[in-house]
Amino acid sequence: MNKKILALSLVACSLVFAGEHWNVDAGAVSMKYLSMQVSARTAALSGAGVADATRASDVSRNPLAMTDVAEAEAGINHIIFPEYTADDYTTAYVVLPFAAFNYPLAFSAGAEFLGYDGIEGRDEEGFKTSDYGAYAWALQAGLGNRDKAFNWALSARFSQQTIDDESAIAFLGDVGGAYHVNEYFAFGATLTNFGYMGDYDGEKETAPMALQAGVTGILPIAKLFSLESEWNLHVSADAYRRADMQDPEWRFGGELDYMQTLLLRVGYAARPDTEDGVSAGIGLNFGMISFDYAYSPKKAFDGGYHYLTLGMRF
Repeated sequence: MNKKILALSLVACSLVFAGEHWNVDAGAVSMKYLSMQVSARTAALSGAGVADATRASDVSRNPLAMTDVAEAEAGINHIIFPEYTADDYTTAYVVLPFAAFNYPLAFSAGAEFLGYDGIEGRDEEGFKTSDYGAYAWALQAGLGNRDKAFNWALSARFSQQTIDDESAIAFLGDVGGAYHVNEYFAFGATLTNFGYMGDYDGEKETAPMALQAGVTGILPIAKLFSLESEWNLHVSADAYRRADMQDPEWRFGGELDYMQTLLLRVGYAARPDTEDGVSAGIGLNFGMISFDYAYSPKKAFDGGYHYLTLGMRF
């Protein structure tokens, strides 16, 4: 069964890369907010760790995040942008593990909204006109397995983007697969935002389809140094490419985990098309409650992004 799923995924990927929507001009992709990191954990790792999705909050961007849940969880991701750029960005998620015919599965659902008003309008000659707003929202649902070795996950998404009085819609999908060689090593890949996107103001638009693949190694520090407390170091290296990128983006992240209670994170992304990025963050677990925070400086905006995640298991 797993081999058939893997073969089908490889065929699907080969057809996607042969399609007209993979190699598009820079700036020709719309709804780029669907490729932004939204969870504080992934943002702290600079987007790395596709094979190590240990937080359900990642499910909005990585369908494999639903494959590692042991308890039902619901939560909110929130991004605070620098002043004078955009309003805050909020996403909500829920992941529900269950079993069908003794086969462990998980269902996920999510919603997101980004909007801001008061954008200064200008006509073709540069004269000021009335202000306008821009809004984007999306709904998604997914299904994945919870196997200890091989994981697969699928998500479907409906999205709409409106600028002034013009709108575009999209029906998109995500697919992912991961293989855990043992408790210390895993690799995985995802193909996200592939599907149909409608015209925008009479112009053909392309969705932000992206491929990400990476490896994760888990170093059991406690065992190596005979420590009584459980310390683990997760190290991830990923390659990421979106349809409008000519060269891949290289992402690296590290997470120091103390008994799944305190988690310290740092990341670095080498981006050939834009400026490189660094990030850092922290994660805390208090019984049923989890909290994550990340910060990523943005020189172009004379500030940085603050990422907050609050989750509750039940």
